[in-house]
Amino acid sequence: MPLGLLPSFVPFQPHFLFRGGHAQTLAGHLQGRLPGRAPRRPGLRTEKLIIPCDDESGDRLLFYVERYHRSASVPAVVLVHGLEGDAHSGYILILARKLLAAGFHVLRLNMRTCGDGLHIARNAYNAGLTLDLQTILVFARKFLSERVAVVGFSLGANVVLKYFGEDQEERNRQREFLRTPPQKGAIRDRLAETFVAVSPPLDLRSSCHKIDSSTMGIYRMNFIAEMKRSILEKNYTLPFDPEKELPEIRTIFDMDHSFTAPMAGFRTALEYYATASARRYVEKIETPGLVLHAEDDPMISMEGWQNVNWQKVPHIQSVLTREGGHLGWYAKKHPLFRDRRWMDYMVVNYLMEWRDRKGYGPAHPDLRSLSFRVA
Repeated sequence: MPLGLLPSFVPFQPHFLFRGGHAQTLAGHLQGRLPGRAPRRPGLRTEKLIIPCDDESGDRLLFYVERYHRSASVPAVVLVHGLEGDAHSGYILILARKLLAAGFHVLRLNMRTCGDGLHIARNAYNAGLTLDLQTILVFARKFLSERVAVVGFSLGANVVLKYFGEDQEERNRQREFLRTPPQKGAIRDRLAETFVAVSPPLDLRSSCHKIDSSTMGIYRMNFIAEMKRSILEKNYTLPFDPEKELPEIRTIFDMDHSFTAPMAGFRTALEYYATASARRYVEKIETPGLVLHAEDDPMISMEGWQNVNWQKVPHIQSVLTREGGHLGWYAKKHPLFRDRRWMDYMVVNYLMEWRDRKGYGPAHPDLRSLSFRVA
């Protein structure tokens, strides 16, 4: 589909050594595993901050802000990680450096209990918990810039899409579970002008079924191991005895049914999937954005994508590639993306086009950032 805000773009062409969804996913993962470093640039101020969640639950969020001095008019970009990721995930740090080179402020969020914020909250993050994003957007609008964009990856992409499409009733359902007062009236401001959602699991049930299939053992085992380890490390009040029940959990569905769903206020995993899946909210989104997905994504079912009527939301640019894997898109080398990360090229260009179309100026632009421009 045409990008609209991007009049032309370089189509994705996979590197000849990394063909197919698994290879593309692995290439992106390995590149992101290279030793990461926080962005450092002249005139850049980096802060590690902790603030209370707006839901009055007593939970707190830890996040990182890279901003330019005396540049309140510069747009800010909030980055939201995926399942068991955090503000220091490789794909987050790599994209942050590119956005800073292009002249944006950047806020790297740890969702509740993630990363080095694991001991400052008692409630778990999940694919439908949008209150963390609301908290961060309030902060970004107040202290960074009134011009804010959001980029979400995988589970974080689901959170982003749900945030822009849900109503106050769903927002209050989350608040009710956390025993905090509901808010009255309709949601009047989504607090961000645009968004990008990368590899979103639009239908959580079918994506869970896919990753629990017999061909996905390596992915599943890694996720389950990470989730078990984090459950034992964090300050959760658990609905079960972890010493007895965690060894019996072998699938994502089991984990969601025993842990994620009850920790999110649902009776079953199926109830959680039905409410939290972004598919049911996409066609209600009024904010312009970009959704990027690959047909061969080994973790995400195509069912969610196919069940969205994208023609109903022409202000959302839906880009589906035949190859690319999950957060992969490791491409043939090109002058516009010398590190082969086509995913980053698309995200940065979309946001630069949004900024330029609105007439927002960059802070301390780096001439090298021009290499991310579309042809």
